[in-house]
Order: sequence, then structure tokens, then C-alpha cells
Amino acid sequence: MIDEITGEDSGVEFLNGISRILRNYGLTDSLHGFNTKVIVADASIVDSDVIQQHLSETSAEPNKIFFRKVLDETLPLSIKEFKFNTLKAIVINANSYPAKSLGITYKIFIESLKFNKEAFKVRNKNLGSRVQTEIVEDINNFLNKPTTGQIIVYIQDKTRLADLIDKIKEIRQDFQYHKDYLEIHANLSEQEKKEINQYKNNVKVVFMTASASRGLSFPKTKHILVDIPRFEIEKNLMEIIQVIYRGRGDKSLDGEDKELIFYISEETIYYSNDSELSLQEGKLSLLNILLILKTSIMTRIKGYGQIGSDNYIMIPIGGKSIFAAGQTFSSKMDSLLKQLRKEYDRRRNEQILQEVYVSLKQLLSSSEIILNPKQSNQSTIISYLELRTSLTDKFLKLVNNSFDSLLDFEVVEPGYINGSVLVVPVIDKTLEENYKIRLGQELISYENGELLNKMYDISRSHKFPENLRSAIREAINLVTLLNEKPNKTQIFEQQSHHFDQYYALPLFTFISHEALSEYFNSNSEEPEDQRFRDILATYIQSVYPVANILPIGHKYKDFPFVLFRSYSLDEMRKKIFTGNYLLTSNELNVLNLILAKDS
Repeated sequence: MIDEITGEDSGVEFLNGISRILRNYGLTDSLHGFNTKVIVADASIVDSDVIQQHLSETSAEPNKIFFRKVLDETLPLSIKEFKFNTLKAIVINANSYPAKSLGITYKIFIESLKFNKEAFKVRNKNLGSRVQTEIVEDINNFLNKPTTGQIIVYIQDKTRLADLIDKIKEIRQDFQYHKDYLEIHANLSEQEKKEINQYKNNVKVVFMTASASRGLSFPKTKHILVDIPRFEIEKNLMEIIQVIYRGRGDKSLDGEDKELIFYISEETIYYSNDSELSLQEGKLSLLNILLILKTSIMTRIKGYGQIGSDNYIMIPIGGKSIFAAGQTFSSKMDSLLKQLRKEYDRRRNEQILQEVYVSLKQLLSSSEIILNPKQSNQSTIISYLELRTSLTDKFLKLVNNSFDSLLDFEVVEPGYINGSVLVVPVIDKTLEENYKIRLGQELISYENGELLNKMYDISRSHKFPENLRSAIREAINLVTLLNEKPNKTQIFEQQSHHFDQYYALPLFTFISHEALSEYFNSNSEEPEDQRFRDILATYIQSVYPVANILPIGHKYKDFPFVLFRSYSLDEMRKKIFTGNYLLTSNELNVLNLILAKDS
């Protein structure tokens, strides 16, 4: 039995691997005396056509939403036979919700800001604060009622979730962990997993992120509060549908009324005096989200959702991808830094996590990254990095002469344009990384082993997740080695070559290189949550499944870039030109799409 196969991007590949093993050993052939059955249990997929389309092919695909018009009656319990990869298969689908009645409330927040520098400093802060305040107020009102059942609060942002808990503690001084609430995230330690099972039926509020939405049930739940994320909307809606089924298992409560509350926010930026148009666009975006959300929920509850006078099946599904094996030392350190940061976001009182994170990031922030052509490569193709400061002048010189003169432009390496970012494969280059590390008094006092002691404390503490403790042991080896010569600047070098490596840089780099050079060479520190490197990395992560993002630090010599690995990028690029994807825009107007039909 394989459970929750859509919970990971590699789930379909895992199912395919199990199928190959069964075929290779003849376990699917009854002639050998075996009657093997593979049971795939997943509440996200409720239609045989979707099962065929999503599970039979292992090739990489982006997040998506399956939808089709319902032509026949959908029963609460249905059994259908079909062929899956040439084998007999049966899909058993149960449409229901564990409640006597289900009340759904949508709380909408919208804010319109005029474009200027000051607006971008405060963007999302006012809107986010309003949403947080509303959620706090709703939780507090529920807790003041003696007959209120358990409350699940789902927010796909660990920092916001931590802030929310702090605000409730300010209002309710006796709001205590284990006694009144639980907090569930990814990478739970063994100790925390035991505590969840021990206290889950006693606490009043369960705070969770998507990682906790699968495989856990809270039978005492009667109210589920969900903040709708505005990133990876297809995958997050899939997770939300899982979340709203976490409150089940108590026969008496499953026969009572239950409630869902959704918090949906939208921020619109207008550039001149067209505030009304921007507001209308924001409203339309909210309407699209509401349509998808309601129809997806109703598809899971009763088999379809109604839009206008017609019924539709709508199933949001995460993407399919896998990552190539093998990590360099720098990619391991980058992964460790991310884990430290995430763990600190949920454990604000554990200052040791923040201190180790800052120290390691400082150690590895002074880096030089060079892309060298392979020795066997005698190609005359020019790199975009070489054209970074000269592309504009060369282009204008040719185009001013005659438009056909552009045919004489140098042959440039292939690249992909995604919005305002250029993505270039570096399969024909080797990656050289040089890190200059100086253990001086300007950092933490390394000589007396302070950093090393803190790292050992983290590695030995069972309250931290095992993957974090394991990752920090590699960093301990680095700091131990550096401590052997604490007063000398040391250089760490490594070379690597991966066929799935790419670099990305903003397109405006080619026309604003002087301004960028001045910006990155200035001594002014970038705001913690608005660093160019982090913004660029986040943008790339929103488009493709990526890993091993470099450089580790955020300080650039004169222009912004990121290097990353993505095993599935090339295949996903090809997919957008097939007939399976009607629209691939990030600004998909679902309302117009569904209402467009033959007269």
C-alpha cells in the first residue's frame, strides 16, 4: 500500500519504481502463484482520467489543475474498472465530509497601493497585519466559548505562524504549549512526534503547516481556519483539501456541525491614476481563487462543483519532478543554513540556532564563482556573462545600421527567458568555487571554541530534528579544520560539473550594469527580507523545481546572479509546448477559461 502519493513531487516516480520491481520479479503474473495488489491511497485524486494522466507518466510536469465538465451523475460511493499501464485496475471513490453540516466562511482582504519606493517598503505588512489580527480575533472568540471543539489553524508560513502564537499569548497569558496548543511543522524530532500523539486530543488549538496536513488526524476538531497562500496556488490548494479532512475520527463529533473559515488576501499595485482598474484586476484574481477553491472542495465532498449552470470536476495537483543525486560541499552547507533558518523561525527562543546560522553564513559569504569552459570545448559561442556589459552597445550599433545587420550578431549560448529572468544551461562548463575564510575577532570568538561548542550542542540535542543534527556534523568538521590555524586566512576551493546546472540573472542586467555595479559595491547593507540574491532565488524556485542554489552569501561583486541545479527543468520547458496545457500563464484567468464554451 502506498499512501499520499501526491504529497511529494517524486511520488509518481516512486510508484513507477515499485511497479518495475513487481514486473521484473514476475510478481504481477498469476502464472507464478502470486496475486499481488498495489493499493494507492490518496484523497487528492478522485477521477480515473486524472489517475491515468497524472500517475501513468513519470516525466516532469509543473503544478497544475485538472478540470472537466461532469457529463453523468456522480455517486457518493463509486467503483470503476479501468486499465492502468496495461494492467487491470479499480478506482474506489468515496465522496463525503465527516460532519452533519459544514459551514464555509470566506474572509476577503484587499489592498491597493500606488507604485513608489515607500509603498514597496510597507507592501504586504499592512495587509498581512490585518489578516493576522482577524485570525487572532477568531481564535480568541472560539476559545472564550466553553463548548468549542478543537481548532486547527493552517498557515503555510512558519514565521507568520510563530507571530500568530506570540500575539495570542499576549492576549491569553496562560496559553501554554502542550496544555493549550500544539505546533506542527516539517522535520519534527522524534521527541516532538511522541508529544503530538500524547497531547493531540487534549489541546485546544493545533497550529500546522502543509507538512503536517498529511498522515495525521485530530478527532476533536470542529473548526478549521485556513490562510490561503498566494504562491504555488495549485499545490497549496491540494494541501488545503487534505487539511480540511484532518478533523475526523470521533463518531460523535463527526455527526455534529463543523466550520471552515478561509482567509484570502490580495494586494494590487497601480502605476499612475488607474487605481480603479488595478482594483478590478485584484477583485478578478480573488474571484478566480474563490472559484477554484470552492469547486475543488465540492469535488472532494460530493464529486463535483457547480459553476454557473454546469457542474465541473476540479482537482489541483502538485508537480512531478526528481532531483539528481550527488551534492557538493557548498550545496550541503547551503542546505544546512536553510534548515537552521527554518528551525529558528519556529523556535524563536533558541538563540543558539540564529547565532550558528549567522556565523556560518559569514564564514562562507566571501566567495568567488567562476564558470570555466571545458578544455575539450573549442566552440566560438559567446556567453551571456561576457555580453553583460556590452550587449546593449553591440545591439544598437547593428540595429542602427540596418535591421538585417542583426544576422551578423555573434552566436550566443542558448538560454530560456522566464518573465524578466534569463536562465542559461551550463552543461559545457565546470563550476569553480573559491571561499576565503578568515577566523578573526570581527566574527564570533572562534579561538576559544565558542562556535564549535554551540554546534556540538545542536548535534547532541534530541529536541532538534535528526536531519538538522546530521547536517551540522559536516559543518563541525569544517570549523574543526579551520580552528587548526585560527589566525590565518584560509582558502577553500572545489570544482564540479553537473549536466543539470544552470545560472539565472535578471534581463535588466544588460542595460543597467553600471547601476547594479554601483549598488552591489556600495557599503550599504540590504534589508534582511529584501536581499537581491534571495528575491532572485525565490523567483526561480517559483518557476522550476530547483536545488543547490549558489552563492551561499548575498554579497556580489557587481551584478546579481544565482547558480542552481534542476534535473527536470529541460523537460518541463518542452512540456509547455505540448497540447496538454491549455494555458501556462502565472496569471491564469480561470473564470474566462471555464465560461468559454461552444454556443
